[in-house]
Amino acid sequence: MQENGKQIVTINVKNNGYTASTNTLKIGVPVKLILKTNKVGGCIRSFTIPEYNISKILPATGTEIVEFTPTKLGKLTYTCSMGMYSGTFNIIK
Repeated sequence: MQENGKQIVTINVKNNGYTASTNTLKIGVPVKLILKTNKVGGCIRSFTIPEYNISKILPATGTEIVEFTPTKLGKLTYTCSMGMYSGTFNIIK
């Protein structure tokens, strides 16, 4: 989904992992990640995108926004701080 020239992606954060509304992003187009939590705890609350030095501590319940622009084609991994939970975006032209 796009809004104001940004790719909008919702990631539902649960105690057993991350679920993204899409796994494909376009290179060079800004991304707005909407991270939604509902009674979550532990390391999954520490959301990171290592390649872009993004790190965000999520509330146990609530919504946080992360914005970035993909600059490389291929796989982009997001993960918790301990690497126990992760997901991947495929960056395309």
